[in-house]
Amino acid sequence: MKSKMLEPTTDFSESVFYKISQLSIYIERLAQNFFEIRNVDLTHDEFCALNIILNHPNICQRDLAKIILRDRVRTGRILNSLEDKGFVKRTNTTKNNRLVRLLTLTKAGEKFYNEQFYIMNKVMEKLLEKFPEEKMIELKGALEKLENSMAEIVEFNI
Repeated sequence: MKSKMLEPTTDFSESVFYKISQLSIYIERLAQNFFEIRNVDLTHDEFCALNIILNHPNICQRDLAKIILRDRVRTGRILNSLEDKGFVKRTNTTKNNRLVRLLTLTKAGEKFYNEQFYIMNKVMEKLLEKFPEEKMIELKGALEKLENSMAEIVEFNI
């Protein structure tokens, strides 16, 4: 059976790729609204970076860029902003005779992240309460499979 996505007359806005793209935009906007309404000077990318650094202490900037799928320049800007806010500390070290900057959260960064996460988590729980947990697990698995398939063919120069 042929996939509807491959038909030339298929409305792209009905495709799974469009739906995922739209959902991503909604998530970005939700995060932006969340921080704006609460008068918090933080972007969604910065929030994601804080989460990853918290869960991967001493991650290097390049590995962070790979996880958040941002180029190194944009990742550097995100980290500069977080460093200026006192949330992230960069420590220089060497690996294979190359300079590597390891990232850790400061105590202020960890406290700030935990406060924001606690409040945001309540919002997310409210949004997701309409969906049974097993459906969310299935969806996550399907999205991970799709992501892995995409990662095999899409090249990022990070």
